[in-house]
Amino acid sequence: MTPDPPELERLAALGHVDPPPPGVLDAAREILWSAVAQEMLAAAPGQAAAPGPGQAAERHADRPRPGDPDA
Repeated sequence: MTPDPPELERLAALGHVDPPPPGVLDAAREILWSAVAQEMLAAAPGQAAAPGPGQAAERHADRPRPGDPDA
């Protein structure tokens, strides 16, 4: 599927952006896999990952990220 001409014009108006350096992508990948591993290891075998009654669900957005200066 190709974009319609008006969509192409909007994309062209954004301009060209160079891809980020490889180190940025590596850091993002590391943060993602760390979050995935933490989530997988937090759930004990045989238990559901969902919180039980009376337990608050912790959202990923609420967790401090490694290397986050605001954390």
